[in-house]
Amino acid sequence: MSIPRLVACLGNPGDKYSMTWHNAGFWVADILAREAGVHFIDAGLFNVTVIPDGPDLIRPTVYMNRSGGAVAAFLDSRGYNAEELLVVCDDINLDLGRLRLRNSGSHGGHNGLKNIIESLGTEQFSRLRLGIGPAPGGADLADYVLDTVPEKLEEEASVMAHNAADCVLLYIKEGLASAQDRYNRNPVDQDT
Repeated sequence: MSIPRLVACLGNPGDKYSMTWHNAGFWVADILAREAGVHFIDAGLFNVTVIPDGPDLIRPTVYMNRSGGAVAAFLDSRGYNAEELLVVCDDINLDLGRLRLRNSGSHGGHNGLKNIIESLGTEQFSRLRLGIGPAPGGADLADYVLDTVPEKLEEEASVMAHNAADCVLLYIKEGLASAQDRYNRNPVDQDT
């Protein structure tokens, strides 16, 4: 697996979704851009920028379940292949704050990943999943991921997003194995 040339951070467009769980990928994109001192440019299907001495960074401007077309279009426009892609998204199957970086795999029920896999015709791309925890008390999954993050969990969500941004940068700098060793652990162990 090569170092990513494209980091695609998933979410839903529009202010009403900005602080919902499903926009965890956009939080990471915003942190990466802010820390690199760069700004996104609207390019139709996606907002795009470049991390200095690093990969392209996009936020699709289509809804989550249509992310694949935007990601595929960007890869095609740059001549990149799927193995040069890192997708950053939320995951209800991980406890809040947990990160999981893998070099390939199934969509695991995530509609954005599912659409990307369908659009690219392969599961062979990296993905960094940010744990948002399961829907509480059997709540409807769609309602849960589109719920605004409760105020009492905002700090924990912010820490997770910053850890995820650091994970992306470590992956770019030192490779997949180093980033996995550091971040595929319980969040309470992150500082050790």
